[in-house]
Amino acid sequence: MLSSSETIGRRNDIDPLVSYAFKVQINNKEVARFSNVDGLSYEVEMIEYRDSATPNMPMYRQGRKKPIRVTLKRGVLVGYSAENDLLNWITEVEKGTVSARSVNIEVGQYGTVNEAGSTPHNWELTGCVPTKWTLGALDGNSNGPLVETIELLAQTIARN
Repeated sequence: MLSSSETIGRRNDIDPLVSYAFKVQINNKEVARFSNVDGLSYEVEMIEYRDSATPNMPMYRQGRKKPIRVTLKRGVLVGYSAENDLLNWITEVEKGTVSARSVNIEVGQYGTVNEAGSTPHNWELTGCVPTKWTLGALDGNSNGPLVETIELLAQTIARN
């Protein structure tokens, strides 16, 4: 057991933003950190049809790809809001000038090597457009994050 003098002198390795474990980058520039990312999935419609040789046995063929909807929850913005690419991007879409961008989501401690000796996993979303942005409650007595939820629609997803 360490004495109190030993514990005071030790370096604290705990990240103060540990609950915001997902770093979000737009065009390779960090814009926010989120505590929850949902919807990293890929889905294709399957079209059912019947063959005359086996009319009671349904057959399937590949249909259209379903859109990828990623939801980022409980986040904090990085940088001053007037310079934040995420807020500027949302404003552009609101004005009707839709510009698709690449979004990179990095998991874990940023730029470090984890216990297994590998770097954190990244997911790259291409052709992204923000479709919904919900602001948290503006409460002076709260210390919660200002950005609550951002939903993105993406064309492709790849794990790096």
